[in-house]
Amino acid sequence: MTETAQRGTKTRRFTLPSLRWWMFGFFVLVMVINYIDRASLSIAMPLIGKEFHLTPAIEGLLLSAFGWTYTLMQLPGGWLVDKIKPRKIVTGSLIGWGIAEGLTGLATGVTALFGMRMLLGVFEGPVQNGANTSLTRWLRRSERARGSTLVDGGGPLGTALGGLLITGLIIGLGTWRLAFGVVGLITVLIGVMAWLFMRNDPASHPLIRDKEREYLAAIDTEVAPSAKRTAADYLRSRSTWLLLAAFFGYDAVVYGLLTWAPSYVSQQQHVSTALIGAWTFVIFGVGFVGEIFAGQLADRLIRRGAKPNRVLRWMLGIAGFGVAVAILLVNVVGSPIAALLLISAANFFLRWGGLYWAVPARIAHPGDVGKISGAMNFSGNVAGILMPILIGLIVQATSSFAVVFIVFAIAGVIMALSSIGIHYGDAPEVPVPATIAEG
Repeated sequence: MTETAQRGTKTRRFTLPSLRWWMFGFFVLVMVINYIDRASLSIAMPLIGKEFHLTPAIEGLLLSAFGWTYTLMQLPGGWLVDKIKPRKIVTGSLIGWGIAEGLTGLATGVTALFGMRMLLGVFEGPVQNGANTSLTRWLRRSERARGSTLVDGGGPLGTALGGLLITGLIIGLGTWRLAFGVVGLITVLIGVMAWLFMRNDPASHPLIRDKEREYLAAIDTEVAPSAKRTAADYLRSRSTWLLLAAFFGYDAVVYGLLTWAPSYVSQQQHVSTALIGAWTFVIFGVGFVGEIFAGQLADRLIRRGAKPNRVLRWMLGIAGFGVAVAILLVNVVGSPIAALLLISAANFFLRWGGLYWAVPARIAHPGDVGKISGAMNFSGNVAGILMPILIGLIVQATSSFAVVFIVFAIAGVIMALSSIGIHYGDAPEVPVPATIAEG
């Protein structure tokens, strides 16, 4: 028994049952705020575009600016998480991007908006790598599909809630500028919470129960997905490159919808500012449901004996093709409601891609999970840079989103075909007594 555990047996202390799920509930909150902040500009863009007299091409560049620095931070961000550990990185990131979000409301022109969005990308860059690395310490392999989709599910949930929150603040406060200030302050406060609540090592957390400590300690006895590997080993791996391609296709649609869905709803479907928030909530709320559904289903199938290779290949393959079919049908239907519901359906399948965050822990050595997560997110966010710009140019040239949806469908097919080719590993689970697993 560890020294921490011995102290816990001598004195009565307050503990939380199933602390690992409280921890990941907190990471969901972090990702919700993450996406509220990054989606805030998209939601306010119809108003900002009018105030600064922006063309669709300039709007696309502005919506892309976040992705430039966010992408550049992925590889160093993964290294920083492995080196400095998640608690410090997540805390510093939250406080930093909260300040950047608040300062965005003071922007007096396009240049200032570019600068604040790029600063936002710098601070948000390492956060999901930090959450994904924590997943390897706080959850067993049989729980990581749920854990990864729970954390990544904060993305669509944050965008959904952000649609309501930002539009509500704009309407209530009378300006988009104060709305950014309020959201920035909330983010800084959650950064303080991160420092108080997070721990890098579950055994050192003051709120953990002894049974759960034993349960999580058993992670060390699991079969490792691979031996220690060099960067060259990963570069020679087909699964590594297919994971990068799959996540590129996934994020192409994620960022396309994140940055341009509010403008599509406003411009193409002629929806009022108040209803933009409602439709944004529906589109991304359905995505959140899809992500949680996928995580639960994948873990349940694997726990019942299905091979991870088969489960993840089938589920991510179906997800990519589901996106392609649903999004192409948007160009066929004539009803605005039908079009918006089809976009919601596409987002339902798209967000099954939250399972990708469980893949680095399956294909990489435990000490390399942060680096592979960073490489994966780097690849996806290259798409995050390109898609807002490409969409802006297409809309400006055609005054329509029809070609945009064809591009989304192609990205969905890339996601599907690449996912089917990845080898996800079939390492067996080490049984843990039910009394320990209850935590």
